[in-house]
Amino acid sequence: MTDAGGSDVRAAFDWVRIPGGPFTMGLDRVRPDGTPDPASPAHEVDVPEFRMARSPVTVADFARFVEETGYRSTAEQAGRSWVWVGGEDTTTPGQDDLWLEVEGAAWSTPRGPGSGIEAKGDHPVTHVSRVDCLAFCEWAGVRLPTEAEWEKAARGPDRRTYVWGDDKPTPDVCNHSMFVGDTTPVGKYPSASGPFGLHDIAGNVWEWVSTGWHPYPFRADRAQLLKTKQGTVELGVVRGGSFFNDCNPATMRVTLRLYSLLLYTCYDVGFRVCAA
Repeated sequence: MTDAGGSDVRAAFDWVRIPGGPFTMGLDRVRPDGTPDPASPAHEVDVPEFRMARSPVTVADFARFVEETGYRSTAEQAGRSWVWVGGEDTTTPGQDDLWLEVEGAAWSTPRGPGSGIEAKGDHPVTHVSRVDCLAFCEWAGVRLPTEAEWEKAARGPDRRTYVWGDDKPTPDVCNHSMFVGDTTPVGKYPSASGPFGLHDIAGNVWEWVSTGWHPYPFRADRAQLLKTKQGTVELGVVRGGSFFNDCNPATMRVTLRLYSLLLYTCYDVGFRVCAA
């Protein structure tokens, strides 16, 4: 199959063209403890024109990939993945935001055995590692966005604080802060579309990018390594926030970035794709 841009693809995507040119990435901010914010300093990055899928990859998209390839995701191979289960964490009095590794949780059983995706075809797929995302991209003939591409698509050229502008988040701007407590169909929140009309570029699920975690200024070829007992591993990056983000306006900033192990899977992490 060849899409409207002339690329060979295995799946149909609604492409949004993101114009090339410079934009301001990051922000100048110091944490209350005096350390620099991970998104500091603000700096200019020139991003060539590219296309980004209007929506994150959905459960239906990923199901087609699995059906055609027989692919087994990282969570399926491990036999477990992280799920928000709520309730009381007995090891930390008063802690009720409880995430646990649940046996049998994966993209097709998002809350573990007995759960399913029958009514979630138009929701973003979750429980995918960056390895899973790259496998999907190889099959579909697309790629993950770089972190700079992701932020430009979400922020635009005007240095806005949030994807919708500079007003603080409210319950109706996107799926965040457990107001819903689960993923929602893509495109349900028009305010979450950012300056270029991308569904759910804020909230719903975190989105993997292709570049590794590293201190700013941004460079596509940099990645920070983490030393573990098993050796040295690369850290990846997720962007955009999710349905779980707490009610702190800072957690919905368009500049917010989190690092993650490349094999990490969770019920609020997904991805979207790009092309030239």
